[in-house]
Amino acid sequence: MILWKICSLLVTVLFFVLAKKLSRKRPGLLFSPAIVAPLGIMLLLIVTGTPFQKYQEGTNFMNEMLGVVTVAFAIPLYRNWAILVSHWRMIVSSLAVGTLIAILAGVSTSMLLGLGKEAAISVIPRSITLPIAVGLSESIGGIPSMTALFVMLTSFAGVFWGPTLIKHLKLRHPVSIGLMYGMGAHVLGMAKALELGELEGSSATLAVITGAVMTVVWAFILLPVILSWMGV
Repeated sequence: MILWKICSLLVTVLFFVLAKKLSRKRPGLLFSPAIVAPLGIMLLLIVTGTPFQKYQEGTNFMNEMLGVVTVAFAIPLYRNWAILVSHWRMIVSSLAVGTLIAILAGVSTSMLLGLGKEAAISVIPRSITLPIAVGLSESIGGIPSMTALFVMLTSFAGVFWGPTLIKHLKLRHPVSIGLMYGMGAHVLGMAKALELGELEGSSATLAVITGAVMTVVWAFILLPVILSWMGV
């Protein structure tokens, strides 16, 4: 059992390292490690006939470490807290408007595409981190699995389009860049922002936390209006 866990862990790390190297040579959403590594592991499990449950048992240690990694994001947030507080008006107003637009844009697009009421409600929490988004989706009558899909698509798109938006919008301030990544790409955005700098990473972390709270508030305020608009 211990040998299996070690092998599972090594295989996972190996696929991630290879995916990172591929991403450097072929930048883009399709070659992101968040997509390539899981696909490679899935293919290996299919070829070898290994049940996913068995692989999951061997990598439980990595799942448990997610909590530690999440807490670690608070370190740069603490170090740059004074700088972030000095920009609190800009941060609060940006996130308040951003979360509102994210909800309205998601619901409007779902309705225009004819995806139905369930999709329109499930897309409301798409711009917040996955655990909170799933819980909020359940609370407002959405479909958690559909919400998870919307969150992942939003996160991948945010990381992919982030550099282009920074270039064309001529964003220079670290706080602005961090807020954009945190609001637009959640945890993947936090990781990307930290690659750019500690202040960017701190801003992204704050955006993920504050944006989630604001989205929950907006969701319950707007839900009656949205349901009325859909004729429910």
